[in-house]
Amino acid sequence: MKIIVYLGTGGVGKTSVAAATALAQARAGVKSLVLTIDPSLRLRTALHLKDGKLEQTVPLDPPAKGELWAALLDVRATLDEAVRLYGKPNTVDRILNHPIYATIADSLVGMQELMAIERIDQLSKRGFEQIIVDTAPSRHALEFLDKPMFFSELAESGWVKLVGRTYKFVAGTGMMTLGRKTVDLYARVESILGATLVRQVLDFYALFVSIAEGYSERARKTVALLKDPAVTEFRVVTTPQKALRDARFFTDALTARHFRVNRLYVNRVWDVPPGAEHHEGLEERLMDWYKAVRESHLTAIEELKAQYGKHIPSIVSLTELERDVDGIEALEKLTGRL
Repeated sequence: MKIIVYLGTGGVGKTSVAAATALAQARAGVKSLVLTIDPSLRLRTALHLKDGKLEQTVPLDPPAKGELWAALLDVRATLDEAVRLYGKPNTVDRILNHPIYATIADSLVGMQELMAIERIDQLSKRGFEQIIVDTAPSRHALEFLDKPMFFSELAESGWVKLVGRTYKFVAGTGMMTLGRKTVDLYARVESILGATLVRQVLDFYALFVSIAEGYSERARKTVALLKDPAVTEFRVVTTPQKALRDARFFTDALTARHFRVNRLYVNRVWDVPPGAEHHEGLEERLMDWYKAVRESHLTAIEELKAQYGKHIPSIVSLTELERDVDGIEALEKLTGRL
């Protein structure tokens, strides 16, 4: 199995390039899946996906040698699946119906990033030969690598394990066995949040702790898989106007995390030669404008290659298409340029 992770800021065509990559792999005979963890769900539009499915096959005409699949990150559904897969049989229903569970799944900050790693782990076990990950269009996209590791450190801390694993015993003894300082701490928290809510949280965590610890182990393994250059490569999508800035940012950010940029696509390049026809009036002014923009794009690419050619193994220019990418037919045009 191979994994390709696409990174880029907003408006550069990252989702389209990711989907086109998966399509190209399917045409080459690979069972490929493109997963978007972008909340904007641009992939749904590009591939005309249906609602209500974790992953779905995308029909191709003519049929491909391989298979094209697509998946949208559904945080709640991903967490539900983790509970069913890894929860103790006698606790699964209690967790899924617990009053705290819906709050954690739907509104806890960071769940998008935590469940992205969980989703990659789930999909890696379903026989896909290639998984293409379309990250959020933001410079914060790399948080899907950072937050799971922070969570792992938290879940494995002695204090969290103590609270999660001893709550039932502590509740039955009035919490006195943990010492006066702990009793005072619980008293202060209960005075702020209310005794009922505090006890619901602790009761839920006592049920959920094994799943949290299991997630921690899976997250570490998945992030290690993403760090393995034999399995995973990172690609950046940018535009001529953003090329130098994005190359600098993502190269530095990935290097700091012990990753590397394997390929950089400069998308939406105006590189078609203008032709030798003579123009006058408005046509002449429009042609002069086109030539100026084209020259600026080509200059930006040359500067990019001069500065980052030694650091990024592959820098590829993608000519701007005639219209927005919408549907398989438009993606087919893009695959030929990758």
